[in-house]
Order: sequence, then structure tokens, then C-alpha cells
Amino acid sequence: MKKHVKAIAFRALAALFALCRVFPVRPNKAVLLRHFPVWGALEAMEQALRTDGRFRVVKIADWRRPGTLYHLATAGAVFLNNNFTPLAYLPFSKRTKLVQLWHGDGGWKKLGHSVDPAAPKIPYTHIICSCEAVRPYWAEIFALPPARVLPLGSPLLDALTQPCDKSALRAEFDTQYPQCREKRLILYAPTFRDDPAENRALLTHFDFAAFNARFGGEAALLVRLHPQMHGLYDLRGTGAVDLTGAPDPAGLLRICDLLVTDYSSMCFSAVALDLPVVIYAFDEARYMAHDRGFYKPLRELPPGPIANDFPALLELLAAPDVYAGQRAAFAAFHLGAVDGKSCGRIIEAVFSESMQQ
Repeated sequence: MKKHVKAIAFRALAALFALCRVFPVRPNKAVLLRHFPVWGALEAMEQALRTDGRFRVVKIADWRRPGTLYHLATAGAVFLNNNFTPLAYLPFSKRTKLVQLWHGDGGWKKLGHSVDPAAPKIPYTHIICSCEAVRPYWAEIFALPPARVLPLGSPLLDALTQPCDKSALRAEFDTQYPQCREKRLILYAPTFRDDPAENRALLTHFDFAAFNARFGGEAALLVRLHPQMHGLYDLRGTGAVDLTGAPDPAGLLRICDLLVTDYSSMCFSAVALDLPVVIYAFDEARYMAHDRGFYKPLRELPPGPIANDFPALLELLAAPDVYAGQRAAFAAFHLGAVDGKSCGRIIEAVFSESMQQ
């Protein structure tokens, strides 16, 4: 019944979209369609498009607002940072480019058609990935020929190449969170699990009392949960600073001293900054066998040391960082050259033909 209702809704959207097709496509019109809780790569693309000066930029945070179908039908290019199923049913003009930037980098945990081969296939014209080594993974994710996957770099990482005043960022942070002043900042950023029950139980695997007893005098624990887990936990009384709703994870990583994660793509930004990473994979065997799994085995090329239980994690947090070479190898494979010019290359690849017409 639910699938039948969805099918009717998609047909209705397609019919309305077809009516909007009577208006001409504007080659210089770039629509940024957000279907993820944060703008991420779309924000970087917006800045690049506006700096270029040739484009009219339309930002859509809620696809249900009036005018969305019109903007999609008349766009020279539509940029996305997540899958948006209705696009599979809309009869786009061949002059409109559908560009998937995604909200993470590299080729690590399995996504999209790799885990759900029956998912609707969206006719993207361009899939952007970070480098040549991960191109086959992204072709599999979106069930498209490798030729449509362009290894042009990561818009998410462009901003990380820009100079910044880390002292000023830290001073601003300490003003907002005075309990962190003069302490080492350890960020715990786990990703979500496909099973909602496991998401609800995720933080039971982190012993806040043990962390505070060992490191509370010299380190502050920051927690940033995946947007899909926003609101699941009340961290009051744990001693941790809840930054789940913080808008800029890249800026946060610039002032942190260490990232603890499991299978989150945040590790790609961390290694791009040469920030030490510790993998806390308390459910490694189950995750690899029954959840997403990885394209490249976790232990073949991890971004840092791996702990499978909390006592081992505490020992790694106390140990000196000797993993710079490991981070560099991980970054070289998954990210290629991080030069801050990804957005410019994407603009050239997407618009070079249409802007000449």
C-alpha cells in the first residue's frame, strides 16, 4: 500500500514537472538541492559559483516549497549532496546536468546500490569523486558507467586548504565553552547504524565516567553524532560537550587535537588536516558481516589505530601519535591531491559545453 501511494505521488510530481518543462532551460542557472541535514559540499559549490560570477544560483533546502519543480526544470545544472528519489521519475531535459557531490569522501563503507541493488536509479550526468582510485566504488554506488564518475577532487575539502587563524577559532570556542579552556580537545564522531535499535544503544559503548576519570583533568570530550541520530541522546551529566548540531565540522576539526570515530567519513577531513585519528570499532565483526561493510577492508588501510573495546581505546588515547605515515597513505589512496581547486574543475566539467551554446 505504501509503495502504491508513493508511485502515485511520483507520477503526480512527474506530471507537474512536465508542465514546467514548457519554460526554457537556462544554461547559467545552478540549483543547489539539499537533501541532507547540512549543506556541506553544496556550500563550497555555492561559493565557487558566486565567485565565478557567470551563474544564477538557487538554493533549495526544502524541496516541497513552491517553485522547486520550476527551478529544477529550468536549471542548467542541479547539484545534490544526497540521493533524492523523486529525481528518478522526473523527465529532465537533456540540457540539464544532474551532478551528485555527496556528503562524504573517499571509498570506504558501502553505500547506495552496493547495499540496495533494487533502489531507484537516478540518471545523474556527473558523479564527483575525490580521486581515480575510488572511481569504481562510486560507479557501483550509483549503478552508472565509470565514464560518468569524474575524479575531480572534493568540494568538502577545498575549504581546508585555505589559511585560517586556529588561535582565533580556539579562542572563540573557549569563549562559548569555557570548561574546555586550556584542555586537549578530543572529538568523538561515530556514524549511524542501519538498525534504529543499534543507534539508540550506540553511546552505551562509550564509558563517559571512565574517560573522565582518566583524562578529565587534561582533555575535554566533544561529541558530534551523525545527523540521523540528532535528538537520540541527552548528554547532560556525562561531562561531554554535545556538538551534534554544530554547523561546521571542518572548522571544528581544525581546533581538535584528535578524532575518535568508527566508520564515519569525517575521518577524510581529519587526515586531510593531518589530525590524528583513532578508530573505535566496538562492533567491527557485526558491521562488516551484517551492516554496510567496506569496499577496501578496514584493516588493510586504516587512517589510524583500531580499538575494539573501551579499555583499548583509553590506552590509544593516552599513547603518543606515531601514525602520521599511516594517515598519509590513507589520504593518498582515498583523496588524491587536495589542492583547493576541486570546485573550479567541477564548474568547468559541468558547464563548459552548455555555456558555449
